[in-house]
Amino acid sequence: MRLINYAQEVDFERLVVGSSSTIHRLDARVKLIGAFALIFSIISMKQPLIPFFIFCAATVICFGIKMPLKIYLKRLVLLPFSVAVVVLVVVIFTYGGEHQVSSFFGLPIYQESCSFAVLLFARIIASISVLSVFIATTEVMAVTEAMHWFKVPKVMVDLAVMMLRYIHLLSGESVRMYRAQASRCGFSSRLGYKRKLNNLSTIAGSLILRALKRGERVYAAMLSRGYTIDSQLTEIEPLSVKNALFCVIIIVFSVLLVIVDHIWLGAGTGL
Repeated sequence: MRLINYAQEVDFERLVVGSSSTIHRLDARVKLIGAFALIFSIISMKQPLIPFFIFCAATVICFGIKMPLKIYLKRLVLLPFSVAVVVLVVVIFTYGGEHQVSSFFGLPIYQESCSFAVLLFARIIASISVLSVFIATTEVMAVTEAMHWFKVPKVMVDLAVMMLRYIHLLSGESVRMYRAQASRCGFSSRLGYKRKLNNLSTIAGSLILRALKRGERVYAAMLSRGYTIDSQLTEIEPLSVKNALFCVIIIVFSVLLVIVDHIWLGAGTGL
């Protein structure tokens, strides 16, 4: 029951933490450009020092916006480190190299593989931390408006909004269906696994049918209200000079980080 209860938490508005900080009030277009610029700079780096610094900076920002410790551990510790550790272990034993430094149960460990594994580890935790800060400070509707401003095809934006909306609705509906089945002893400990799977498949099938019917009703309702592919539901404000300047500063800062990584840190390590 724990897994299905977690589905009830699929509410994308809850991803935003707080609402009064300077980062929250910053234009979503600026934050979107900043997130992409930082991630591209992280991917371009050849040394792990600056990505680790970005992760630490993201941690400071999270505590600055008063992110609860539980959410911080889930988003910036559990998720990135679990992925990064798996990549770290796999790369160490599979990347190869010329200078062997050790072995583990007959598997050689090379200096080059260790260096590249640490670099990937730093890139992963830094990139996920940047995205986590972006998600924690930007509302979903603000992101969709920013996507409209960036001339993302309207069909893609509308589909994304509908998907996010109905993931939330259907997840809550699946919880209610599960609890109704459980209240009728549909998942009692006395039942065998085959019977429990049969009951669970019944819920899944009913949920798919409800999703199809709901989609048809929503589509008919949108057509009855005159919706077309060219419908303009929201008016997007032009980017102010101040926000445009912020975008330029963020991009220049990201480029400078890459230059420092390649020239200064690269020269210090001889790479």
